[in-house]
Amino acid sequence: MNINSRNTPSNFVNRSVFSVLLLLTLFGIKINAQSVESLITEALNNNPRLKSLQYRIISSEKRAESVNTLPAPNLSVEFSQVPISSVDIFSQSISNNIGISQMFPLGGKLNAMAEVERKNTAVEDNNYEIYEINLIAQVKMSYYTLWLTDRKIEVQNKNIELIKSLIKSAEVSYYTNKVNQADLLTLQSEIASNETQLLILGKQREAQIYNLNKLLGRDLNSKEVIAINDFTVHQLSSSQTYLEELLRNSSPSLKKMSSMIEMNKAMIDANNRELIPDLMLQGMLMRMPRGMLLTSKTDPMMINGQGKSEIMYGLMASITLPFAPWSIDKYKSKEEELYAGISSIEFEKSDMQREMTAKLQETLVKYDTAVELIKLYNEKVIPLYLNAAESQVSAYQNNKTVVTVVIDSYRMLLMQQMNYYMSKADTQMALAEIEMMVGTTLNKF
Repeated sequence: MNINSRNTPSNFVNRSVFSVLLLLTLFGIKINAQSVESLITEALNNNPRLKSLQYRIISSEKRAESVNTLPAPNLSVEFSQVPISSVDIFSQSISNNIGISQMFPLGGKLNAMAEVERKNTAVEDNNYEIYEINLIAQVKMSYYTLWLTDRKIEVQNKNIELIKSLIKSAEVSYYTNKVNQADLLTLQSEIASNETQLLILGKQREAQIYNLNKLLGRDLNSKEVIAINDFTVHQLSSSQTYLEELLRNSSPSLKKMSSMIEMNKAMIDANNRELIPDLMLQGMLMRMPRGMLLTSKTDPMMINGQGKSEIMYGLMASITLPFAPWSIDKYKSKEEELYAGISSIEFEKSDMQREMTAKLQETLVKYDTAVELIKLYNEKVIPLYLNAAESQVSAYQNNKTVVTVVIDSYRMLLMQQMNYYMSKADTQMALAEIEMMVGTTLNKF
């Protein structure tokens, strides 16, 4: 009787909880746990893809600077009409010419092209924002997936400890012929089944850590990621209407569409400015080492190329004719192409906004459902299943039920505990999804 009093269901639960807490302490889960905020900071500092996008922004800014400069001048040197029998190109040529030319794009073309690149920089900024907010959301989702796996492992360990306690009680009854050997074997097989699940969960945890290491920019084989033991679920205070408005105004994906439209408009302006002629100026300095063939300062005129050396200069100006009938269609067709591209982006933006709004509403429902389930599981479902499991244990100890019923009650309790933790994880994942869509963190509200 004294032995049985030490093995009451409540004592089983208390002892199993103590065992689990002891295991958690030994493994350092509480001591070495990392908050999701610290991991987000690490990811923002070390993620290779994010760094790549930073350099793309710098590249685009430098491209805008390089475009807004005049084209390089052209320097030419010519030795014309050198006799084939002579190697003295300086003295025996008819003329030594050196010229320099410069093209001047008119009508603000350079600034228009630079404006296109500045608009492209805005697009690159949006790409950075999109990946940054997605990275934060992915870190949060991976973190809480890891947290959920840890809680599943904890529940499985707790269940194993409960069954082990039941086995100890059953062994006492076995020696008094109140429990048969089949019951003991059934309980032991249930422990083996739970240990199999623990193995599976352990492998899942390894895979999740690999994914987190990738996002954090760590060594993929690092095993240092440990989630916190528990967290408080706060009620989302922002209304659906406010979040939808925030999505329209702050979503990086929608802002990128707007930036692409602005870039296309800048490209149209730059394209139309191509119809303005470009001016090219050229200056040339000419030296006639043997004098002019047709006229010369020498007296009399030397037509045999034996006169005195003469120096002259020449100036030239030329313009392009982009409005020529055989050229103008190039610019008109390009303008129509860009306008069609703007219309396409506008419709794509409208469709994306509708899709994201629908997804936002769906995620809000998911969040609200998870919050309600947490309360229901915590206040009603789990206590009822815990009482039921304890009652089945008491009935089994008094030979009023069979061991399979006890095992089923433990399984149902295990399932409800899993569902409770899953609901808690769902709230954080839903918040991460909402943040990803609206483009900002919700704790700023």
